[in-house]
Amino acid sequence: MRRASALLVAVAAALCVVAALPAWAVLVVGLADGRVVWGAVLAAAVASGLAVVVVRRVSAPRLLMGYSVLVYVALYLPIVVVVVYAFSGSVVAGAWQGFSTRWFGEALADPVITASVGRSVRVAFGAAAISAVLGTAAALAVTRARLSIRVPFDAAVFLTLVVPELVAAISLLLFFVRLNVQLSTTTIMLGHAVFGTSVAMLIVRARFAGMGSDLEHASADLGAGPVATFRQVTLPRLVPAILAAAALVFVLSFDDVLISLFTSGAGNETWPLVILSSVRFGLRPSINATVVMMLGITLFVALATALALKMMGSRGRAVS
Repeated sequence: MRRASALLVAVAAALCVVAALPAWAVLVVGLADGRVVWGAVLAAAVASGLAVVVVRRVSAPRLLMGYSVLVYVALYLPIVVVVVYAFSGSVVAGAWQGFSTRWFGEALADPVITASVGRSVRVAFGAAAISAVLGTAAALAVTRARLSIRVPFDAAVFLTLVVPELVAAISLLLFFVRLNVQLSTTTIMLGHAVFGTSVAMLIVRARFAGMGSDLEHASADLGAGPVATFRQVTLPRLVPAILAAAALVFVLSFDDVLISLFTSGAGNETWPLVILSSVRFGLRPSINATVVMMLGITLFVALATALALKMMGSRGRAVS
């Protein structure tokens, strides 16, 4: 009970500090427009006074704890709202009328949604597989390369992650059109693999650089060739990183909108694109159910990967 009270106090204190920011923002916007709203001046003064009092009376760790709670609430409250209304029996998306799962049945009975689900899963698996293979190969090659080779390659890899996704999507579209490639699920997969390979390379490279080369040298001293050393020593130690990279690329590809939108072509819409096109004509309860199913698949992949990594870690400790 005491911890709950302390948490509520921390949240209230953080809320008082955060409230000063929109109050001052409204005042500054009014002054920029050449008008002074005395209500905004009063609100900014009161909010600033409360913020000063809170900062002086509440310790910094407690204030940061309250601020963290506010951030998590802002991040996850919209998701909770969607999940709750997905189980509503009302025909209105934002109204509650008893618990029901009818909209999940209607979503799964829609051939457009089921076809897009299968398409998204195939694209995500393909992108994850391509990214894992290419990212692992790049990580092995670049980690121990000369500095003159590693620096330009790193710049190219980071560029694919820093460039806005809209720019990357348009570039991929122009690339495929220039080569007269028919837009399909294959082009979506290849587009996702572009940024997925960079993500996978960074993850696998971090693991490979931290392993050291002692075991590889020992394997070579015992007479094993490069292929045998890679298969028996290097690869087993990289499997957790490769699996984590593939799972992350799967989730990123499964949820992607922009690159899929520009590289899909007609009749190849992925699950997020179907949801996006449905929202344009109004929010329906079946859309809430579809979003919840997508969230469930994403969480399932994340939990399955975490469980697999935990089992690998336990097995490795048992062997050692």
